[in-house]
Amino acid sequence: MIAQIAPGVHVRKITFIRQGEFAAEDAGVGALQVAGFSVGRKQAHAPRGILFGLYDIQKWRNLSADDREALHGIVHSGRGLPCKVELFDIAPAEAKFAFARIEAAL
Repeated sequence: MIAQIAPGVHVRKITFIRQGEFAAEDAGVGALQVAGFSVGRKQAHAPRGILFGLYDIQKWRNLSADDREALHGIVHSGRGLPCKVELFDIAPAEAKFAFARIEAAL
């Protein structure tokens, strides 16, 4: 699914739905990692940043405005909730290709 969140900023979205406390989050984060993405550290009630490649992404509260702008996407999840993954249009072509493979596998 493609959505527009601001003028000129498009987002691709995938939602993982699983039964269990963190089952959806585990499925979403696992799929991202297998596809070559790095996922930020957990922080309650905050998104997690994603970047294509090998990175150490800090908790949301520790990311500067520049760090957040450089992210390729974000993950929204929580206990018992669906895991919503968003990939921004600024992501490199390799990231978009990897994201499309995740979508195709669902």
